[in-house]
Amino acid sequence: MSAMMRKVIVTLGASALALWTMAAAAHHSAAQFDFSKRVTIEGVVKEFNVTNPHTAAVVEVTDAKGTRDVEYEGHSASHFYRAGYTRDMVKAGDKIAILIAPRRDGGDGGFIQAFTVNGRTIGFGGLSPVTGKPVESESGSAAPK
Repeated sequence: MSAMMRKVIVTLGASALALWTMAAAAHHSAAQFDFSKRVTIEGVVKEFNVTNPHTAAVVEVTDAKGTRDVEYEGHSASHFYRAGYTRDMVKAGDKIAILIAPRRDGGDGGFIQAFTVNGRTIGFGGLSPVTGKPVESESGSAAPK
């Protein structure tokens, strides 16, 4: 194989890898969510999948727009388990309240910041599931993230 052909192959391979990397990064971007706002939604769980790279919940929501299934995205499985989530904690048919960072475009969906189901509350990043603000520890500093 000639040196010129090797350069072409290496250049094409590097370009393909760069494009794939950009697409993967864009897919996992949280830029679509407005983390400066918090909204609590209530509904009935249709699906709740705590998996990597991120958790997905489908909740039947009834509001002024009517009744529909809405998908919410959340942290990775390891974040959920470290926050106190246990397998089978959330099942289809459970009533749930979810504190979300809403979509910037105003559409349905959002990023899960905390949730309450069956009398148990799980919050992420030191956020209160009630206020969406950092929880203060006994020492007066914000809870660890």
